[in-house]
Amino acid sequence: MTTNISYSYYNPVETIFGVHAFKKILPTIQKYVQNNHILIVSDENLLNILGIHENLHTLLKANGYTADFFEKPGKYSSISIIDRGAERVRKHQYGLIIGIGGGSAMDTAKCMAILGRNNGSINDYLKKGKSLEKTGVPLILVPTTAGTGSEVTRWATVWDLGDFFKKFSLSDPKMFAKASIIDPTLLLKLPPKMSAMTGLDALSQAIEAYWSKNHNPVSDEFALKSIELILENITKMFHNPSDLSYRTQMALGSMFSGLAFSNTKTTAVHSVSYPMTLHFNIPHGLACALTLGEFIKFNALETPNNTLEAPQRLQTIISLFKTKTAEEAALKLTMIMKEMALETKLSQFNIDENGIEKIIAEGFTPDRVKHNPRLVTKEDLREILHNIK
Repeated sequence: MTTNISYSYYNPVETIFGVHAFKKILPTIQKYVQNNHILIVSDENLLNILGIHENLHTLLKANGYTADFFEKPGKYSSISIIDRGAERVRKHQYGLIIGIGGGSAMDTAKCMAILGRNNGSINDYLKKGKSLEKTGVPLILVPTTAGTGSEVTRWATVWDLGDFFKKFSLSDPKMFAKASIIDPTLLLKLPPKMSAMTGLDALSQAIEAYWSKNHNPVSDEFALKSIELILENITKMFHNPSDLSYRTQMALGSMFSGLAFSNTKTTAVHSVSYPMTLHFNIPHGLACALTLGEFIKFNALETPNNTLEAPQRLQTIISLFKTKTAEEAALKLTMIMKEMALETKLSQFNIDENGIEKIIAEGFTPDRVKHNPRLVTKEDLREILHNIK
């Protein structure tokens, strides 16, 4: 038995999970709020779609709170939106921020909360090396997709849609939310195809957390349970989107995924996905899924530049697909995607040779690729992309 195991795992987010867990929003607010002025950050018109806008406003008012609403336009957590939101937080000195929505809404809320008590543009922190010195406004996150896991991580994806036109991450331990409320009933109105894509994002995160060089025994447990839950329930959820039992299992799988990669970060799959989303408008979860099968095959190979335990860990992942080889696991993933009416080839997005070269040129995010268990070169990535052309 090995006795020299050494690792650390950290996640300070109070996690409140369950059907109708959103009903616990008031006591959660009361636990963390610092004054009676609250800002609610959400995707545009989402609260009305979910039917909770008026009820939430009435609940807060009845308990002595004033509520302002910041609806994030579009699908990106962009620099311009975050800077505008941060200025609003500084001006009004909110005592609590509640982020409700998908990953981009929660990431926007994270950035607004931390920048609300740290001066300057987010560009100062992303591109100029400025440090986040002060803790942010207390934050509660409520996901309405089962995918990103952002409610339990310390970083936020930020998209520069201007001069740089690329994806950044803002990360600091001070960016963890105080609490997350995960209520599967809030997922019921998410369309099946979008649910499928966010579910594949969670699957990719969990698989990458398990094979990451940064994995540890605690993250492993969360990652494996996430993979198991998502593979067992994702197509059932797609075909039965109003079935709360499948939504609950997917929400649980997504949460476990977040708890896993909150300590490992993602790897090459996510790194390659970012230019695919930015330049070719491929939804993030689908962009990850497109190369995931090829990376399963790539990382499963025993080569000198593969970490010692990677092939064995890949075999564990392969077994969760209920297959025997990496090739079979990759094929099964493709069949799952086709069953949910999702694209599986780059050509379906009109990505030609020039597009592939653009993905290669921008697909090596250093803080992601370096965690991959096997060294990935540009030639390796070119072969992977041609395999799904």
